[in-house]
Amino acid sequence: MEKVAVTIVGAGVIGCAMARELSAAGHQVFVLEKNPGVTQGENQSSRNSGVIHAGLYYDPETRPLKASLCARGAAMLYDFLEKYDLPHLRCGKMVVATDGAQLPVLQMYQDRAEANGVKTRLITREEASNLEPMVHSTGALLVPDSGIIDPTAYLHQLYALASGHGAEFLTSTTLAGATLRDDGIELTVRYRDGAEDNFLTGWLVNCAGLYADQVARMINPESTYHIDPMRGEAARFYRTKRPELWVRSMNVYPTPYQVVLPGGAYWTVGVHLTPTLEQMPNGKWGPGPVVTVGPLNFGANGREDYAGQMRPMEDFHREVVSYFPGLRPEDLEPHQVGVQARLAGHQDWVVTTDPACPRCLHFLGIDSPGLTSSLALAQYGRELMEG
Repeated sequence: MEKVAVTIVGAGVIGCAMARELSAAGHQVFVLEKNPGVTQGENQSSRNSGVIHAGLYYDPETRPLKASLCARGAAMLYDFLEKYDLPHLRCGKMVVATDGAQLPVLQMYQDRAEANGVKTRLITREEASNLEPMVHSTGALLVPDSGIIDPTAYLHQLYALASGHGAEFLTSTTLAGATLRDDGIELTVRYRDGAEDNFLTGWLVNCAGLYADQVARMINPESTYHIDPMRGEAARFYRTKRPELWVRSMNVYPTPYQVVLPGGAYWTVGVHLTPTLEQMPNGKWGPGPVVTVGPLNFGANGREDYAGQMRPMEDFHREVVSYFPGLRPEDLEPHQVGVQARLAGHQDWVVTTDPACPRCLHFLGIDSPGLTSSLALAQYGRELMEG
C-alpha cells in the first residue's frame, strides 16, 4: 500500500498555510479538499470580512492561543503580503464609544492590547472626528495595525507556494474513513465519481474547518469536540452615493458588549464597517467604493447554511446607526453569508495531537481571527509535529 509522509484534510487558508509550512521544511505533503477547487476558498476562507486583526480582543487567561498568535500572525501576514505584493491595506481601526459608560470598556481593551503587545491609543471625540468625520463617538480606541486583505488572493499565493515546494492537492476528494495501524494511519478517500482508494499516511493534519470534529471522531470515536456552526450575514453600501455615507478608509467597530446566552456570557465585537479594496491608478491598493456592514451572527441551520433569505436591512441599520447616523436602511443591500466553525464550549482554538493517535494533529474551532493568524498557526502546528 502506498504511504505518504503527511496528509492534510482541508485546503482552506489553514490547510494551505500548513501545506506551505511543511512542504517548505522538506516534508512530503498531500492535501485532500472536498470542493472542486482550492484557490477560491469556498467556505470560511473567502466568506469573511477580510479584516486583518491586530489582536486586542483576546485575553491570555481564557483565550491564550488567540492572544499569542493573533498579534504574531498579523506581523507575519503583513510581511508575507508585502513580499508577494498581494492586495491589502494597513488602514487602521477605530473602536468607538457612543456614550460615557462605554469608555471604561475601551480602557479595558487598551490594557488587554498592551498585554498582547498590540499598539493602541485612546483618542478624543475630536481626534476620532478628524479621522472619520461621519462617525459619531464620545471617544475611541485607535488600532493602527488593523487592516484589510483580499482573502482569495492570499489563499492562492499559499497554494502556489505549497505546490511549488512539492505539495500535491487532491480536489473533489473527501476523507471517508481512517484506521490506526502500527505502521501509520490507513485512510480511505472517496472521489467525486464515488470511487474509493486507500493509502497510508505517517501524519494526519486535520484542517477540515466546519467538519473538523467529524474528522476527529474518525480518528478517535471517543472525541467529544463538537462544531457549533454560526451563520454570519453581511450587508453593504456604496460610500460614494451620498456625502453622509463617506467612510474615509478605516475599519470602524462599536465598543464590544456582553451577550448572555443559556450556555454562558461572552463579549462580542459587534456589527462593524469594513472598507473593501480597490487598486489605484498608481498600482497601490486603497479603499474601494463598497463598505460592508456585519456580521449579524446567529446559529446556523447546518454547516452549509449559505442560502436562504437574509435578515432585513433594517436589522443591520439598527446595529450601526448609533455611531454611523448618516446611514439609512435603503442604502443597504445584501452582501454575503458565511458560516464560522465555532467550537462548542470553547472560547479559544484547540490545536492538539489526538490522545488516541499522537501522529494526528487537529485544528479545531478555527474561527476569527484564524485568517489573520494563519501563518502563526501553521508555524505553531509544525513545531508541535516536529517537537
